[in-house]
Amino acid sequence: MANTQSPPVAAGEEYEVEAIRQNDDGDGVAAIGGMTVFIPFLLPGERARVRIEQVEKRFARARLLARANDAPDRVEPRCPVFARCGGCQVQHMAYAAQAAWKEARIRRMAERLGLEAGVVRPIETSHTPYRYRNQVQMPVRWNATAQRVEMGFFELGSHDMAVTETCLLVPEAMDDVLRRARWFLTSLGSTAQFVHHVIVRQSHATGDMAVVFALATDDPSVKRSVGRFHAPQVVQVAVTVQPRAHGPVWGDGAEVMKGGSHLEENLCGLRVRWSPRSFLQVQADMAERMYHHVVRAVEVRETDVVIDAYCGIGAMTLLLASHAARAVGVEEVEDAIADARANAKLNRVRNAEFVVDRVERWLPRFVEAGNRADVLVFDPPRKGVDRAAIEAAAEANVERLVYVSCNPATLERDLRLLAARGFYVTDIQPFDMFPQTSHVECVVTMRRG
Repeated sequence: MANTQSPPVAAGEEYEVEAIRQNDDGDGVAAIGGMTVFIPFLLPGERARVRIEQVEKRFARARLLARANDAPDRVEPRCPVFARCGGCQVQHMAYAAQAAWKEARIRRMAERLGLEAGVVRPIETSHTPYRYRNQVQMPVRWNATAQRVEMGFFELGSHDMAVTETCLLVPEAMDDVLRRARWFLTSLGSTAQFVHHVIVRQSHATGDMAVVFALATDDPSVKRSVGRFHAPQVVQVAVTVQPRAHGPVWGDGAEVMKGGSHLEENLCGLRVRWSPRSFLQVQADMAERMYHHVVRAVEVRETDVVIDAYCGIGAMTLLLASHAARAVGVEEVEDAIADARANAKLNRVRNAEFVVDRVERWLPRFVEAGNRADVLVFDPPRKGVDRAAIEAAAEANVERLVYVSCNPATLERDLRLLAARGFYVTDIQPFDMFPQTSHVECVVTMRRG
């Protein structure tokens, strides 16, 4: 007989609860009548009155109404829209507590994988828990009634905007450019209705900035209008066209309207150029620490062939090439590979080559052609590594493998697949690349069993 028992809670009901732990998103976790309830912004040990907002089969979500006490790790969030903006999840936690929580999350993952406790190293913490990001993308909305542009960030799980003129995760100079962009777009009048995001990037090395306006139209007059934007330290203005409402921010490419084609950054002693569509880690100092760790972890030898899968602009590829016989970087974004090839010339690295292709398509072909690789670095996006690439890694007889991950969920999935194909974990190093958020970066070192 089907179980028709109703859940112990219902939407709209209010309860007194105590958080016993945090989930991986940073929400407090409590129990009501045997049902797990997630409450954003509630820390372990805190008691509160909450209202049930969503009920699922095995869990419910609730809104925090009032706290009865403060946990020792609670701090006052610096951001005025923290509780509404979907960008940060844990500004209400002291930074040391954030780092400890993230490290514990990775240790739990290691336990589920059956790894020894000593495999996970203490987390590398950030020297700058605020004002650390080199990039921000801010949604834009034209308020026809007030005849002005509003900017801010989407609230968690919705397209409602938390209006703000600042983001405490980016340097103050970038904040200033965002304010100037809002004033400028307002001055364009109704033309601003075609702008749905403003993206600002800054070089940590030079202080130069690039501004990209994401447009809902390919109209040349709109492009020319936004291309007139100027502000201190802004050396490039570009546009990208993405007409779909609530779709991806970026279109297929970026068109430079004014200034140079790229920014320049210094990473691990390398000069690297960085175009609008190319990916670069959001925190330069932490990226350098992570790249150096990768080189040490794989113990690159001068006879090694190294593959850097999902290589981006090639910074890690070039660093690995300086220790190896040959390094190959693979990336599907053409602009990033153009940057990578330019960066090889810029740094006079002659034993690195770069390929525009999907890793899951190129790597199996590389193996089928009888090529060998001693070291393989996976640095995928949040969705993780495609299964075809994992199969190819096993067929390639790779001795040493490093997996750089920004998503512990897909990392755990892929580590299980790699273990089933003969690789074992020797070391996991967490890096807090994203303070104030629930995200954590990991470098996992593996050997073939």
